[in-house]
Amino acid sequence: MSRSRHVLALACAASALLAATSAYAGSARSVKEHVDLVLVKKTGASKFQHSGRASGTFTGTVKSRIAIEHSVVLRGTVTIATSGGSVRMKVDGRARSLSMRTKFDGAATITGGTGRYAHAKGTGRFSGVVNRSTWHATLDATGSFTS
Repeated sequence: MSRSRHVLALACAASALLAATSAYAGSARSVKEHVDLVLVKKTGASKFQHSGRASGTFTGTVKSRIAIEHSVVLRGTVTIATSGGSVRMKVDGRARSLSMRTKFDGAATITGGTGRYAHAKGTGRFSGVVNRSTWHATLDATGSFTS
């Protein structure tokens, strides 16, 4: 199993949280977030579930389901829970190294949500690093969206 895969999944989750949790109804808003994620479950060598917290423009919880393809490409979904509702997004990313501290980056697309974010749409970018020994990942994300 590639540790860089896990890192990418965590990064995507954080990016999604940043972009999705900071919007106000009807207006686009730029956001900046820092995310801290841990591995919850691994199935086989390529499917990962993660959870964590985001801080910055908004604080909330993050859950992700990510599949790794070809050892470096990641795709999946991320859900961010906030006091105003939840946001769903699709994420696409790539590992930038395969060392013990694997760097990764990618993009997130907000596909909807619940509550205040029921009609959310937007995009975000993220970059981060994962410790392949512990699977702990941190990342920074920026983005914008409307709801």
